[in-house]
Amino acid sequence: MYPELSESERFPLLTPRGRELLHALRQDPHAPRWNWPNGEQLDAAGLERVEQFARALNAPHPTPGDWLQKFTDFCVAEVPFHRRRVAGGTPFAAVPTSSRADLAVRVWDFVPDSEPLDDVIVFSSSGTTGHPAQIPFHPSTAAAGIPLLERALAATGVTFPRGPDRIALSHLAAYRGAYTTAIVVAFLKEAGCVRVNLSPEVWNRPGDCRTYLDRFAAPVMLGDPQAFESLAGVGIERPPQAMVSSITHLSDALAADLTRRYGCPVLDVYALTEAGIVAVRTPQGHAVLPHDLHVEILDEHDQPVAEGKRGEVVLTGGRNPYLPLLRYRTGDFASLASHAGRPVLVDLEGRHPVVFPVGGDRVVHSMEVTRLLRRFPLSQYQLHQDADGGFRFSYRGLASEDDLQSALRELLGNPGSLTVEALSAEREARRKVDVYRSDRKPTPS
Repeated sequence: MYPELSESERFPLLTPRGRELLHALRQDPHAPRWNWPNGEQLDAAGLERVEQFARALNAPHPTPGDWLQKFTDFCVAEVPFHRRRVAGGTPFAAVPTSSRADLAVRVWDFVPDSEPLDDVIVFSSSGTTGHPAQIPFHPSTAAAGIPLLERALAATGVTFPRGPDRIALSHLAAYRGAYTTAIVVAFLKEAGCVRVNLSPEVWNRPGDCRTYLDRFAAPVMLGDPQAFESLAGVGIERPPQAMVSSITHLSDALAADLTRRYGCPVLDVYALTEAGIVAVRTPQGHAVLPHDLHVEILDEHDQPVAEGKRGEVVLTGGRNPYLPLLRYRTGDFASLASHAGRPVLVDLEGRHPVVFPVGGDRVVHSMEVTRLLRRFPLSQYQLHQDADGGFRFSYRGLASEDDLQSALRELLGNPGSLTVEALSAEREARRKVDVYRSDRKPTPS
């Protein structure tokens, strides 16, 4: 399933002390069953790019006029998707927008002609906009998430520790099949980072999850709201100094409950696979963090909405050399304001996690469905559960209905009703998609 990479390819900058920590994290008797043998794949040049990004992130930010038109001209000249649609010299504001619907069909058309492919790595998007995609990344682009997280944490006073004798970050998931791994982070001088699944079936013995998280306690925990809800059942004794919620919408009630339970600040971060971390929630709204990302709020005709009005969040930026974003529609909605010199997304309508009750006390997390559907060549899909427990799955792609029916039935516990059908062509592809929805209430325990 994964390419066989050597340790030196996964961790080009690994030192003997870093190797010792990596071994301790992976071989601990209480460790989970690891299923994602990854590494940063970050060499010295890549690390320097990350460090340059971190320095610029904390310096005074340039105005968009300093780089926006130059970036537009580059995309029109070098990126096949934009070159086919836009004439050279077109002003930035006249460039038509793109969306996940475009990206999912021909992602290679978004890679600049001049960019060597020697360092490309590929991430799978979650498909929460209705259009799953394989996203090409440069290792330094992926590693830039750490300084962005640290920037988000700045107001709390919490920072990541450095050095191969420290654990910096625990990344939590809580659904069957979630990726699990342990790495050392070059930008943090080889401090450790683990991604673990809280689901009991991936641990060898009861209590291993609590013991492992306490033994390798990190000051920062990252996860989605579903994972943080599940953490309550683990019973950790060494709480983090800060919790960062991402991927899906974090309710005020859950944030307050987590703060009471663990005695630490809880941040809500807005992020996308295509763009990385975009903003962190503040009292004024979600404050945009990166200096190299331009944010617009547009209507359905690609025009800016009036100040204070809601529209779709549209992003432009070129941090990922394999996926420069030019007026890219996110499928999320907000209004735009400014605070302390930074753009702020007000009343951001983010993504919500969905769980499907499928019998007894068992539920299927929407990410389990996403993982399953990655096996099929689908460009778009929706899964809805009605109040009686029946399912309707609509899709666009080359997979057979029989294969989809069989795979979904097995995952969803052989429901009494499962309709699989082609997705209507009438749906407006740029609008936000209600990809997952359940109208069924869980069975009381």
